[in-house]
Amino acid sequence: MKHRIVLALCLLLSTTLSAQEFSLSTNLLDWANLGTANLQAGISLSRHVSLHAGVRYNNWNFGSVEKGNPFQNRARTASLGFRWWPWNVCSSWWFGARAQVEEYNRGGLLRRMKTEEGLAVGAGVAGGYSWMISDHWNLDLGLGFWAGRAWYTQYRCPRCGRVLQSSDGFPIRNVKKWFILPSNEVQVSIAYIF
Repeated sequence: MKHRIVLALCLLLSTTLSAQEFSLSTNLLDWANLGTANLQAGISLSRHVSLHAGVRYNNWNFGSVEKGNPFQNRARTASLGFRWWPWNVCSSWWFGARAQVEEYNRGGLLRRMKTEEGLAVGAGVAGGYSWMISDHWNLDLGLGFWAGRAWYTQYRCPRCGRVLQSSDGFPIRNVKKWFILPSNEVQVSIAYIF
């Protein structure tokens, strides 16, 4: 009797799972952002809702300390969220929300010699449009913002390790602040739908 129940559950779950749509996508704008590798996986929960988990990674340093032009936009990011699709999952307009955590080290960009290194935790909202290019390929455009809390230290230059001093002479270390920023939901993504 127990074997029949297990067999019936397996058959039920396999037919339920076969109706699910899985997707993998990568944001081309992140790749243009100093080679930030990124991947987002999605699964449809119903006709109008999908769940998404994403990661981003950039550990690259550019320029040269000797030439005085070092810069980096290093980051490790993880996110989890959902999208609501008014028409159908992976087709047409979408609106979403997500939670995100990012460990970062940015410096030397736009001729600014100081570096900020820290951890940011927050939540964001986004919206966009998904074009079906073929049966399995989509092009996604999206824009979003995220807000939260950041803990960081500022350094005098991108790689020297000297903590920056504020105007009153105190080191800018272990600073906590609230932020609202454009998120990595600013995207032009290519998605593969399984």
